[in-house]
Amino acid sequence: MKIQLEIKLLMLIGMLFFNKVYAQNQKVKSILEKSLNAHGGENTVSEIKQIKYLKTTYTYDKEGNIVKKTKQQITHQFDPYETEILSDNKFIKTNGIDIEIIKNGKNINDLESLNSAKGILDGAFYVFWQPMKLKDPGTIIKYLGEIYLPNQKKVYSLQVSYLNGSDTWKFYFDTSSYLLVATEVNHNDRISLIYTTDFNFRTSGVFHFKRESYKLTENRTKLALQASYTYDILDIVKK
Repeated sequence: MKIQLEIKLLMLIGMLFFNKVYAQNQKVKSILEKSLNAHGGENTVSEIKQIKYLKTTYTYDKEGNIVKKTKQQITHQFDPYETEILSDNKFIKTNGIDIEIIKNGKNINDLESLNSAKGILDGAFYVFWQPMKLKDPGTIIKYLGEIYLPNQKKVYSLQVSYLNGSDTWKFYFDTSSYLLVATEVNHNDRISLIYTTDFNFRTSGVFHFKRESYKLTENRTKLALQASYTYDILDIVKK
């Protein structure tokens, strides 16, 4: 009798756990589908063969003064995949496997430079091509519920991680429009919150246009502005 009760209890716990996981997975799926539609729809963005934009980065000191301005011309190509970044006297490029670096007209092949370039190229594609990248295989997503960001915007919160990655991400979606309005990343215990304050509304999709990055403490207190970014789309080539 006791064994039967224990079995029934375990079955009940298992059923409750399964239902909770299923409900959470359905919520994640619903948010991603609605967000992809808000950003132009999968069919529309899948017709893009190449997109080129000018990224301008401003970095700030503790007093809010601009200390550096950087411009990068970035191109993402699909099928076959390529990403390239041109900045001042430096050009870096990847096809997802090989890395090419040209600086001051010379090829750079040392391992440290190649690894650094790979991180920059992969990061540029990952950040710009959201929320589409959240459907990549190996993406582990957990629904965290509805929260208010420090700017008091109400959002749906998704936690994102990867088996081979040490960073933990959180993606925040407007509860009305389902646009991706903020991203949070924990990198080596340094937490940054990046707001998207304006979007590029194009016939080929909706992409972020202006973003602001803030450093956060563990209790999510917003500190001084660290950097701001603008993404001016130069060209979109369709398949």
